[in-house]
Amino acid sequence: MRTGLPLLDTLGRAAARILPGPLSPPLQAAHQELRRSLHLAFSLATAHGRAVCVAPAPEAGRGHLSLRLPEGVRWGRPASIPLPPALLDTGWRTGRLRPLTLLPHRRAAANVWFLHHGREALCLRLGLVGQVEILRYRPQLGAWTRA
Repeated sequence: MRTGLPLLDTLGRAAARILPGPLSPPLQAAHQELRRSLHLAFSLATAHGRAVCVAPAPEAGRGHLSLRLPEGVRWGRPASIPLPPALLDTGWRTGRLRPLTLLPHRRAAANVWFLHHGREALCLRLGLVGQVEILRYRPQLGAWTRA
């Protein structure tokens, strides 16, 4: 009668690895801050008819929106985390931080940002026509998924 339990236990562990678990609280807060900042920057750019830059900076200024990250969240992609497959043949190998320039009418200068906290990471990809994609690195799977 106990022969099915090891199989159920194995299946339960496999499901737990595949199903998305929550992001770490600091990375979840950074994800929300990125989304809010991008929404605000696109709105400001359209309302004022000029570009708005989003960058981590101590203070915001005219045409610049400051992004604040929770403690423990770092910029860049650690060497232990692979690039998302769509970026393998591009120039985004380092994940070095460059300001995001958002233009009126949801246009943008394309850019990629990486944030990480421990073994987890986020990749923000901003396209030329303002499409935003946020990917999450899942260390248990060794793969990137949509956040």
